[in-house]
Amino acid sequence: MLGLAGEIGDGVMGWLCNPSYIRDVVVPAVRARREHAGHTMEVFEIVAAVPGALTDDLAGAYEAIRGELPTYFSLPFYRTMLENSGYGADIAAFDAAQGDAAAMRQAISDDFLDALTAVGDEPAVRSGVERYRDAGATVPCVGPISRTDFDATLRARVPGR
Repeated sequence: MLGLAGEIGDGVMGWLCNPSYIRDVVVPAVRARREHAGHTMEVFEIVAAVPGALTDDLAGAYEAIRGELPTYFSLPFYRTMLENSGYGADIAAFDAAQGDAAAMRQAISDDFLDALTAVGDEPAVRSGVERYRDAGATVPCVGPISRTDFDATLRARVPGR
């Protein structure tokens, strides 16, 4: 998919693609295929979904997003992507917890959520988004985490808004 997008498209959108996956998998796959097709990266967009929350309740924000992720931890593509991102232990713990919804959510580690999200005070939100830019995302797309103030999150990311 990434190669084909690089060859004939003008961008890709990723969900659950943390910065290391973007840096180590997305950018190289797209770049290689674009170069093979005689294209540059100059006009190619790499859009990364960044779950964000300006909050002083990190545990609450993490609990909210954990509630949204079990479906993805069950789907083959996402499982492969998560394993290739270094979160095979999360997948194994998730599988071991089958039948126990609370344990399945808890199998999704804080380490994974730290990498995936932009959560915390204003500097943490900005830093979380910038990790995606540094990894090669041209458009970090901040999205809401349930039960958090998304307008405040956007103001933290874009001062003066």
